[in-house]
Amino acid sequence: MRIFVWFLTAILLSGCSGGAEDLQRQIAKGKALLAEGKHDAAAAEFLKATALDKNSMEAWLQLGNAYAAQKKYDVALAAFVAAKKIDRHSVVPHVAHAKVQIELGNVESATTELNFVVEMDPKNLEALLLLGKVSQMPTKQPDGSIGVSKASIERAELNLQAAAALAPENAEVKRELERLKNRGATK
Repeated sequence: MRIFVWFLTAILLSGCSGGAEDLQRQIAKGKALLAEGKHDAAAAEFLKATALDKNSMEAWLQLGNAYAAQKKYDVALAAFVAAKKIDRHSVVPHVAHAKVQIELGNVESATTELNFVVEMDPKNLEALLLLGKVSQMPTKQPDGSIGVSKASIERAELNLQAAAALAPENAEVKRELERLKNRGATK
């Protein structure tokens, strides 16, 4: 009986490692296709990966990236939401979700996602930089006009200054701070 239990355990464990290896191969294949710009084919591979393991955050993230590259934003957002459900405290799916929201012009949704990231990781340079950018995007104002409020400009400045404190030599941070400075000079 002991031999049977050991044999059965060995078979089950070998099946599990094969599944993990299959998943990693599937993800690697999708990443290679994504790097080649073959977004449809990459999405198909990542879909297969999510079928192999519905709890693979990497598979869902990459699927979202493939769909976002195709500008299929609804399904990209759904994939990022699936990734967030797997690990709510990982900042990666929140940043990816925010980037699509920015692309769609959904300032409030992007800001909410990025604020969550900064709450979890106050030194997340990418989130601070994106918050600086999104705070400068025009939105509907209380009077019905479209523009950027003074409060939004102040938030942009605070986030970009925090980013500059983290990475004083970062070219993108410097560029955004200069853009913000020029924006103030034109008003």
